Amino acid sequence: MRNLRFNRLLILSSSERSGNAFQFQDKINLITATENNVGKSTLVQLIFWTLGCEFPFDTTWTNLDCKTIVEFTVNRDQYKVHRYQDRVRLIKGDEEIQRFDKITGEYARVFSEIVDFKLLLPNRQDRLEIPPPAYYFLPFYVDQKKSWTKPWDGFDKLHQYEKFKQTLVDYHTGILTPEHFRIEEERHVKQAEKKLIDESLGKFTAALEVVSKYIPKISEAVTTNEESFQAMTDEIRNVLTSLAKKQEKLLDAYATDEAEKTFLTHQKSIAVQVAEQLELDYKFSVENVEGDLLECPLCGTEHRNTAVERASMLADKQKASNQLKDIDSALKIVSNRVEKAARELTATRVEISQLHSKYLVIEDGQQTQDLTSIIESIAGRSIEDKVKTDQEAKMGQSYSTEQDLKRLRKEQRELRLKERTEEIHAFFNNTFIQYAQILKADEVNLSAIRKPTDYTKVEKEGGAAENTRVTLAYFLAIYTVVEKYGSSVLAPLVIDTPNQHEQSEPNYESILHLILNGVSTEAQIFLCAMKNPHLEQFFPNANVVELEETRLLDSEKFDIIKPEFDLFVQQELEQ
Repeated sequence: MRNLRFNRLLILSSSERSGNAFQFQDKINLITATENNVGKSTLVQLIFWTLGCEFPFDTTWTNLDCKTIVEFTVNRDQYKVHRYQDRVRLIKGDEEIQRFDKITGEYARVFSEIVDFKLLLPNRQDRLEIPPPAYYFLPFYVDQKKSWTKPWDGFDKLHQYEKFKQTLVDYHTGILTPEHFRIEEERHVKQAEKKLIDESLGKFTAALEVVSKYIPKISEAVTTNEESFQAMTDEIRNVLTSLAKKQEKLLDAYATDEAEKTFLTHQKSIAVQVAEQLELDYKFSVENVEGDLLECPLCGTEHRNTAVERASMLADKQKASNQLKDIDSALKIVSNRVEKAARELTATRVEISQLHSKYLVIEDGQQTQDLTSIIESIAGRSIEDKVKTDQEAKMGQSYSTEQDLKRLRKEQRELRLKERTEEIHAFFNNTFIQYAQILKADEVNLSAIRKPTDYTKVEKEGGAAENTRVTLAYFLAIYTVVEKYGSSVLAPLVIDTPNQHEQSEPNYESILHLILNGVSTEAQIFLCAMKNPHLEQFFPNANVVELEETRLLDSEKFDIIKPEFDLFVQQELEQ
């Protein structure tokens, strides 16, 4: 399996004229300190932040306005990533610098290729896209705060995708393969085609209703005697043919525009409902919710309710309002065309009516049909036949697309082999139980946690100290499953402060031994922890980064570090 290794982190604050560089080794890296709040967590966070993850850094740190560089390898390939604010620069070996103005989009795609990350998630517009690097790193990082109570939530700004966790977990643990997402991408294309086809079919139905309502109902078996028809021949050839064609063209335009008007009116009602709902959601988040978290009463999922999320709701409301304006504008244009077509149709009917007094068609010597009705019927039937022909063609396309969708869904089901899923679930469960026993968390009821997607049940088991060990057993089991069954490059295992809730001395020693010796022989490991006698036994084989009161930045290292950042910028300018 291919492995990613963090080799070096460089930090520079020009405003403070300070900086630092941290070197890492392939196996164990211990980030320690004798005091809290000296930057242990920030150090590992800056590695992930540089590569495209987000954190809620406090203003004390953000005011330093730091730039960072992370050097890493994927097997023998060497990479450097420079980040400042949201701008990212990437170099592979001696190749040219690639520039990105944000961590989503093209950068997410390029990074996913480096680590062979094939996950695709639907965005708010229901378009599939490659998520940012945070979604790749989630199973490899246990942060100091959120992860110990909310697994798979270690980074900030993760909820841009709805209900992503099960898909993410199934992909990382090997239940969903890269081929699944190749098919999913094709399926989304077909679904978009199906939606457009169905919209066209709706317009055809509306057009047929307009024609049916507009044209007069006359007998299908209208017959005219030879004398009556001969009397009309010359005028039909010279005048009525032109009027009939004109009316057919006008009726076609009228039916099409009326169908478009009906469709836009329906779209407008949907847009109005969306805008009103967003307004209610925003008012509820401001007036009825205390704090920065809102728990769903149905599923128990917690949603962030910070100023950023509320601003996002306002932005969505503005988008809905803009969409409503666009629909109103289009509706006004179509309505004007409908009115114009109706006026021209009326004028044409007047011309035809003037000929009505000259000619009446007698049906079987009893019923009379005026010339106006006959011409309108001919025009209407012509339009009706044309629409029905187009409708039948679209119905054929709709059926074909639906068959393609069924085929793709079947292919995805066949990929998700029951035997493989059961094998992965069994391996996870056995590994989780084994780790829980080592951590002396097996006295807790673990029967509900049987597969990787049981992460919500992890939060509920045991008291505070016991739950920490249950959570750690879960994360370490996930890492082991990812290493064995996952398809992406294996990233380092990073665990921040495992001594949660004042673990007893024997329990803390068990925790350290399992993390540093019992999980993987291939993994690069980062452990953030306060100085403790139990850690000292690992010092001989570990790279120890000991942070003192100077924290992460050192003014004496500024002149040493700055040239490396300058060289990065110089290389970019020379391209």
